[in-house]
Amino acid sequence: MTARSVSFKKDEVIVILGAGASVDAGIPHSAAMVRQIERALEAEWRDFRDLYNYVRSAIFYADGIRGTFDGQVAYNIERLVVALDELLRREEHPIYPFIGAWNPRLTQVAGTDFKLVSDFKKKILEKLRHEWIEIANYDNAHYFYGLIKFQKELNYPLRIFTLNYDLCVEKAYLNEHKEFPERGFDKDRMWSHELLEDATPSEKNVYLYKLHGSIDWTRDSATNKLTFSDSTSTIRAEEGEMIFGTTYKLQYVDPFLFLVYQLRRLSLEAKLLLVIGYGFGDEHINGILAQALRGSPDKRLVTVTIAGGDTSEQQILAKDQFKEYVAKQLNLEKSDSRLVFEWFAAKKFLTDYLTLSQMGKHFPEEEEIFEELVPPGANSNGESLN
Repeated sequence: MTARSVSFKKDEVIVILGAGASVDAGIPHSAAMVRQIERALEAEWRDFRDLYNYVRSAIFYADGIRGTFDGQVAYNIERLVVALDELLRREEHPIYPFIGAWNPRLTQVAGTDFKLVSDFKKKILEKLRHEWIEIANYDNAHYFYGLIKFQKELNYPLRIFTLNYDLCVEKAYLNEHKEFPERGFDKDRMWSHELLEDATPSEKNVYLYKLHGSIDWTRDSATNKLTFSDSTSTIRAEEGEMIFGTTYKLQYVDPFLFLVYQLRRLSLEAKLLLVIGYGFGDEHINGILAQALRGSPDKRLVTVTIAGGDTSEQQILAKDQFKEYVAKQLNLEKSDSRLVFEWFAAKKFLTDYLTLSQMGKHFPEEEEIFEELVPPGANSNGESLN
């Protein structure tokens, strides 16, 4: 009987996690966050209702000018906060000298010195940090162990890039290895980019790149260096290191520019880009993925998501629309063989389907992307010599 197993080579697999990956752990996705905000605007947040309606309408109006309408508009919590942040820059914004005057309606709804804009943004960030992202019991996120199990099967360090602020990956890794994965913090809890590069003296099993920051990140008051706290609830919204939107991914301060660069570098090297729970609404991330696929016929981008709809017909339509949307975002044809879709919730996929054999099925057999591992005492065909 022939004994044979296959494995991706080092850094031929990277994982990218979006908000949908954490929904099964109890963290609401962006659309649910927006719905909660809109309910609050009818009650305790009533003072911000006119401002919200103005900003939301402006976002849809801007997309409409570019030919994007209704359900195609990528409207989410991140885009809302970015819009508020841009408004708060006011005279400091680069395009301010080219603007004759603020829209009269904006000056009415923004409050004196745009105070309502500032207060509304703070309310959202406080709710995000202390209600939506904080998980009382990380047992609900145990399914992230599927990533740890996959790394063991992979037998190389696994590079995971996440757009999420939560600690789901960290807690799953901690439960297995009694420590956090490599996130770039030294023994003094200060961030150092060298720890996330190939030159590290001792490799860990998982390298975690938190592109948008983390709920436990903050700045050391004495040195202004990035550090982290075990008590996430004590970090005030204005002191946390969580970013929103394309502009702020490219800040000159560490670690955000470095983390995006690492995604670009490693995505170019990888054969498999495994994308879980990402809605493809971030133009900058989409650009990196598109560049990684461009001119690389052997690559596969496997997208794991669920299809909406109550009936089979509605689900078929939703799947087709999502395929078309992703292809458009990546400037590819919908039929491109490099795009693979797995229609699962993250929990189901990570628990039951994330294996080397399942991932290997997405590659034609003639593509030599695997290493043949021959057992000791066997010839090149895997046959026993005894």
